[in-house]
Amino acid sequence: MQSMQQSIPQTRIFDTISKARLIFEKHGNRLLTDHDISRLLKKYRDAIGRTAELMRQMGVHRQCSRCASEGPGGCCFPGIEEGYDHILLLINLLMGCSPPDVQEVAGSCTFVGPHGCKLLARYYYCVHFLCPGLHDVLEPLSVKILLRTVGEELQAGWETERAIHAWLKRQERPDGGDCPAW
Repeated sequence: MQSMQQSIPQTRIFDTISKARLIFEKHGNRLLTDHDISRLLKKYRDAIGRTAELMRQMGVHRQCSRCASEGPGGCCFPGIEEGYDHILLLINLLMGCSPPDVQEVAGSCTFVGPHGCKLLARYYYCVHFLCPGLHDVLEPLSVKILLRTVGEELQAGWETERAIHAWLKRQERPDGGDCPAW
């Protein structure tokens, strides 16, 4: 029974990945050429870059990658991927980052690879959570600076997700039916 329960979340996340890919195939080029969407994607990518750079400078990236690949990490535990919806995964595809087709690190989040997370745009919890081990090695001021930078990334992500939701909603059929691709 337990193995059946463990396979259900993976099936769901791969269904969600498939849905994101379907939307990407149908609307990706038009989303990427939409002025507002492309501006928001750039803003989000830049914010992700600032967070990643700060994490590298503080040694967080190295510690998180090691923790995630060595066993279920504090934030990369199995099932956390259920927080990802098709829009966030679509954003990854729009940024040129394809979610994996298989789980690479057993007993961890589906999106963890040998060197940490394989996604660019990540779920709130995945970016914002700082485990006790990180709190032990980071100075309080460093934590404050990091969380402020993470907040800017999350704000940019929320703006991008909201805009893509609205864009897709406008693609609905004139007869009021939903666009079958999303």
